[in-house]
Amino acid sequence: EHQELLETINHLKELLASEKKILGVVKEELTEIKEKYADERRTKIKAAAGEIEVEDLITKEEMIVTITNSGYLKRVPIATFKKQRRGGVGVSGMNLKEGDFVEHLFTASTHDSVLFFSNKGKVYRLKVYELPQASRKARGQNIINVLPLKAEESIAAILSIENFEQAKYLIMGTRGGLVKKTLLTDYQTSRKEGIIAINLKPSDELIGAKLTDGNSKVFIITQQGQAIQFSETDARPMGRVSMGVKGIRLAPKDIVLGMDIVQEDAQLLAITEKGYGKRTELNKYPVQKRGGRGVRTIKIVKEKGKLASVRIVKPEQELLVISEEGVVIRVNAKDISIQGRATQGVRVMSLKAKDTVGAIARVVNEEEEVPESE
Repeated sequence: EHQELLETINHLKELLASEKKILGVVKEELTEIKEKYADERRTKIKAAAGEIEVEDLITKEEMIVTITNSGYLKRVPIATFKKQRRGGVGVSGMNLKEGDFVEHLFTASTHDSVLFFSNKGKVYRLKVYELPQASRKARGQNIINVLPLKAEESIAAILSIENFEQAKYLIMGTRGGLVKKTLLTDYQTSRKEGIIAINLKPSDELIGAKLTDGNSKVFIITQQGQAIQFSETDARPMGRVSMGVKGIRLAPKDIVLGMDIVQEDAQLLAITEKGYGKRTELNKYPVQKRGGRGVRTIKIVKEKGKLASVRIVKPEQELLVISEEGVVIRVNAKDISIQGRATQGVRVMSLKAKDTVGAIARVVNEEEEVPESE
């Protein structure tokens, strides 16, 4: 046995010292395998039936997307924020640079498309998963690194959609009180540089965009507290590059603050700069003809500030309220009391002396309980 081991060692050393001998052994072993197992191929190798899209590899997840006034964009999983009762102080949403504040906030699935409408009347399209993801306190990326915005162009309205067949029309509103209705399919484009959404006068800006079915009621609310409700049938469909028609007649120095679509069993939620808000039944607002002055929706007093944001909400919905300094609170709509048109509202969010409400958004329903934030 000892002699056999010595002979094996010498043989292996000779193999390791000669590449030619190693290849010879490989050839012999492969020939033996071929003689023992070779037959016709039993499996077929062919091209796949379809290509794999990047979206197929992305997990569906609900996200909160925020854009600050200076243009910082990010998405954060919605579970980052916990539920709180009305009047809570919230948690820090992000570290903002001095003078900056959150201007836009919305919720969407990672697979949804996002239409970004600029104040200059253009629309850009991206998927939610294409937006930069960051932590709750992170600032995010500047939007100029994500969208090809021009000088003096900023994002005025954001709309998330599952597909371009989920609604018939898109209706837009401007700071100067104009409205425009266009087929949603007219905006189905993947052009990165964006397309024209509405033509504007040099002194006007786009402030809102909503989906409609062609028979909806439209709400327009001004900063001085005037509101008008009219049927969208009063506004005929127009081409993508048209200007629009008058939605509300403004008083001197007044501007349009927001535009929304009426929903069944919903109320109008209005929140002032100092965090006071209320819900008002929509039947308190008469349906008028497009182009009127509207009616008063809230009593404006100096201590509670001007109107900061408005939304059409339902009692079972949850809301995110975010301040200009980046503090976020999550509340149930039903916790905000229902009051008449001429009232001042109740405290919705406790704010520091120099902080004010920046935006509110509706939160999508979740199947699982949201964990507490740190």
